[in-house]
Amino acid sequence: MTLTLDGLVNFFDDPGYQEDELIEAPHLLRLRDGNPLYHGMAFPLLGNKENDVVINVSPNDITTYFTVGDAVDIIQANTIGGLLGTGENFTGLAGKSNQGDNLMIWTTYCWKTYFYYQDKWQTFGSRNDQSATIVYPDEGVVYIRRSGALTVSFSGSVPFTVQSYRPGSDAKFLMSNPFPIPATLSQLIDTSSNWMSGTILDEIDQVLFWSGTAWQAYYHNGSDWINLTSSEIDDKEVEGGEAFFIVRAANSSLTAGYNKIDIPQ
Repeated sequence: MTLTLDGLVNFFDDPGYQEDELIEAPHLLRLRDGNPLYHGMAFPLLGNKENDVVINVSPNDITTYFTVGDAVDIIQANTIGGLLGTGENFTGLAGKSNQGDNLMIWTTYCWKTYFYYQDKWQTFGSRNDQSATIVYPDEGVVYIRRSGALTVSFSGSVPFTVQSYRPGSDAKFLMSNPFPIPATLSQLIDTSSNWMSGTILDEIDQVLFWSGTAWQAYYHNGSDWINLTSSEIDDKEVEGGEAFFIVRAANSSLTAGYNKIDIPQ
């Protein structure tokens, strides 16, 4: 869908962006204000020309997210290559998937594995460079390290609000705490709607954390978060950037959508 943005060109005498400059490296269009329900929503840019940008959103949904006068930010997207490096900036262990470090991203039904081999990020079934693959603001990843400990530091602006995807019935999503500070489960997941709480495990939504050896489950009983292993109330603190699975119950009332998360105060 094409949007026309005031200020994309000739803003403060800036000549603006050249045609399709914003897709030479992946960029996102992020809603800064407007309907509070959608603050922080980010859409991949598919093209730009003068004041027009093409974004990845259905024409039927455009008026749901956007109204005249909304402010947006255009930001460079985080990518595999940008986050973890390429060439001389790659500091992990290069090699085939069974020899070097692996980066794993959940793709609705299964893991997609990336590895740095022959001086580029690759994945199974393609020899194309995968460095420009976007890692979305709410998306978690799993990094499998096959050598010594590696400390990775990131810098940038921290948003006050992020929209996190919530899958529909009987589906999974590898989410992350999108902020660089700890947040509790109750701060990251709104259980007041579109969430199955209760005590019958086969009928409720669960959250899974990797302990280093196994997945540990948490669920909401209607009033508190419960640690399944200890059966104790545990509003778990999630470290900044830490990933965890949302596992949805098989219930037709559950729908795919987005959950607005504000930075913990």
